[in-house]
Amino acid sequence: MKTLTRITAMLMAISLIFMACQKEVSFESGNTTASVGSLATDAAGDCLGAVISGSYYQDTALNSTNYVDVTVQVDTAGSYTISTDTVNGYYFKATGTFTSTGTQTVRLIGGGKPLATGSNIFIVRYNGTFCEFTIEVTAPAGGGGGSSAFTVSCTGATPTGTYVAGTALSSTANTVTIDVNVTTIGTWSVTTAPAVNGITFTGTGTFTTTGAQTITLAASGTPVAAGPFTFTVTGGTGTCTFQVTVTSTAVPDYFPRTANSNWSYEFDGVSADSLLIYVIPATKTINGNTYNLFFYNDGVDVDSFGYYRRSGGDYFEWIDMGSYVGLDDPYWMEWTFLKDNLTAGATWNSAQFTGPFTDPGSGMTSNVTLRWEFTIVQQNVSYTVGSLNFTNVIQVKQELKQLVGTSWVLAAYFDSYFARDKGLIKQDLYDNAGTIVYEQDVRRLVVF
Repeated sequence: MKTLTRITAMLMAISLIFMACQKEVSFESGNTTASVGSLATDAAGDCLGAVISGSYYQDTALNSTNYVDVTVQVDTAGSYTISTDTVNGYYFKATGTFTSTGTQTVRLIGGGKPLATGSNIFIVRYNGTFCEFTIEVTAPAGGGGGSSAFTVSCTGATPTGTYVAGTALSSTANTVTIDVNVTTIGTWSVTTAPAVNGITFTGTGTFTTTGAQTITLAASGTPVAAGPFTFTVTGGTGTCTFQVTVTSTAVPDYFPRTANSNWSYEFDGVSADSLLIYVIPATKTINGNTYNLFFYNDGVDVDSFGYYRRSGGDYFEWIDMGSYVGLDDPYWMEWTFLKDNLTAGATWNSAQFTGPFTDPGSGMTSNVTLRWEFTIVQQNVSYTVGSLNFTNVIQVKQELKQLVGTSWVLAAYFDSYFARDKGLIKQDLYDNAGTIVYEQDVRRLVVF
């Protein structure tokens, strides 16, 4: 898998194989007086004591009355930036300086304009910690234009999330996206009611433009039994159907990809050197495969991080391997970075890949051929990262090797640890002599 650090060069020369890694910079990068602290959260991960101010209307820009007060425990005074992601066209953010420690209230000022009605969940981030709050967007008073006219299509509709008999569904993780063609703008309401096997998908909102677009229906209820079940979508003109498969027991997942799941990592035990990875609801189809989209936030940039999918016990990433290992040209490919159903000692290899590499020292360019070799070192063991204890952990050794003559020669390797239903909890990079380059440890994670 793509390491949760961004590797800028893995090769320094053809004869001397080496991998160098540029770690993600601190959330407080470039500011030596950055504050240290954490957001106050309750047991559910919501922002403890959050106060939401103002009214939120579709197509109405936020103003000075739209803000959210959150509570922060400040451990070290200094500058801060506390912000949310952008959801439905609007966001919240605050910057300033804490002059003292202790519990303090920070006002996040809203910006942007809500694009549609409905419930919007915001994730607040500060110093590697996070919390959530929800805002309801409604149609403007006297507006909305009445009911819309549209048709629905379930072609390509794929439910997201896991569906397990006896396990309550989440409106954020369990959804389905439906194609619609809007002929008249206005409000809409779509449902699969009555419930099928204890499950209902529903959604409401307002169409502001005509033409082809998509809507998302959120699931509710608790599946009663295992098996495939067909749901009929009603709303607008006509109906369509899609299928959901409910499993009898939860399927172990060593690299969760559910929407809004997020992980915070630190490097070499330095809390200020951190990286946030999170999953967005959108998916991307490449070569007929559907991938979940991961994003990163390193305090400087917020950008796409990788495309991931799973089939049975195999976990895949669609990756620009050329950029990943430091070749001169892009090289897109899919690789299997984890197999959760193999015993200790089992191995597999990636496809080999070839591309030009320019030595930054000499300026010489040559083609190099590389591949990744994987080994299951331990299976189903307990492991501790910092103060966090994990069970059912798989340790994978991931070696980058270069073809030199007829031999595959070690360049560098990762030791990666994946915990069941938690994801990547630790990943350490070593050079080809076995000397550790850095340690990357999870310090907080939330899986939906």
